[in-house]
Amino acid sequence: MKIELQKVSNARDLGGIRTKYGVIQRDRLLRSGHLSIASPEDVATLKAHHLERIIDLRTPAEIENHPDVEIQGVSWLNVSIMHATTFGISYEKLDGAEIAVKLQAGIDRMTARGETPIEHMRILYKQFVASEFSHMGYGKFLKTLANDPIDGSTLWHCTGGKDRCGTCTALLLHCLGASRDDIMSDYLQTNEQVLTHAQSILAKVKPYVSEDRLELVQSMLLVEESYLVSFWNEIDKSFGSVDNFIAHCGLTQQDIENLRKHYLN
Repeated sequence: MKIELQKVSNARDLGGIRTKYGVIQRDRLLRSGHLSIASPEDVATLKAHHLERIIDLRTPAEIENHPDVEIQGVSWLNVSIMHATTFGISYEKLDGAEIAVKLQAGIDRMTARGETPIEHMRILYKQFVASEFSHMGYGKFLKTLANDPIDGSTLWHCTGGKDRCGTCTALLLHCLGASRDDIMSDYLQTNEQVLTHAQSILAKVKPYVSEDRLELVQSMLLVEESYLVSFWNEIDKSFGSVDNFIAHCGLTQQDIENLRKHYLN
């Protein structure tokens, strides 16, 4: 369910998703983009969803550059999923020329490696599966939810709330018993929820980039089904199953049962 916020993009409540073990409770599991630009009205809305804990999936450098707003009575935990990232750019405070320079620099690096932005994103999702650092992050994220339950809601986010946040959510939903179709449906909601935000960025950038580059920029702001498919396929290839991958990340069957007990009706 979409959470309507003024400044923060891609916010939703996983409550109401039906799994084979029950229905996810409302106002317990929230996801979004970064909170550094949250308005007082956004904070009030999140508090109305009983927000009590934030899990920030970004790198320390990203957090230092764009720290989340402090929300009274809400705890905050950093669980980085990547060592470092060339993504995670916060565009809201940049003008079109600055955004174009940053995005084109990223595209140029990909082109030098013989990658399109879409191919790069598929490779990134495979790297999430290959990286022991990412495994530790996924494990800490899931075990925190499993073994440190709170009465209210936990919100997790990266920068855009789509890649690191998306894969964490996909693994959590798998643990809760959601189908692949429902996991993908939640993942692809990003494109609906960030469309206005993406169009705003594209309008800023348009005077400074060619038409073909503008299409590449758009591909970096949204998600594709193939990104998450590459994540699942790499897990199956390297670990045999998602259950095996989750176990490799440190989750026990008791942890998984705790997740179901705490968050399902």
